[in-house]
Amino acid sequence: MRQCVRFSWFAMLVSFALVSCSIPRGVVRKTTGLASGKLSLEVTISPAANQNSPVAVDVLLIKDKALLKTIQGMPASEWFSKKAQMQPRTPKAFEMKQWEWVPGQQVQIPPVTVGSDVKGVVLFAKYSTPGPHIAMIPSRGRVCVSLNEQDFSIDCGP
Repeated sequence: MRQCVRFSWFAMLVSFALVSCSIPRGVVRKTTGLASGKLSLEVTISPAANQNSPVAVDVLLIKDKALLKTIQGMPASEWFSKKAQMQPRTPKAFEMKQWEWVPGQQVQIPPVTVGSDVKGVVLFAKYSTPGPHIAMIPSRGRVCVSLNEQDFSIDCGP
């Protein structure tokens, strides 16, 4: 019995050694990002949204960590005033989806493909009321956006 146990341990050790030696260097890589996926935006627009005025919404798929950090601290009013200057300067750093809706409008948005290189997704809404009007949203799955009278709200669901 003891001899059988010793042999089992020895066989297991040799197996581990052979397996670990047979994997060439560089074949095993760390995965840094998620695979490409879909972002499903469901938008509800209140009849009194933005104090009964159209609401512009930009969703940014940001691929650059430094740009993501900069944009996260930016209120929507600043984004909407600078975006025309930022697009040509950083064309590969982000992808932008843009919409403008009137209060009470019914909308359906096709799912947005989010590449594996996207570091974060930011939503800006252009309201006439003071406030940041910015939110980080998940890069995959279902996100419900409610455009309300003075600001928007986000609900993430399955």
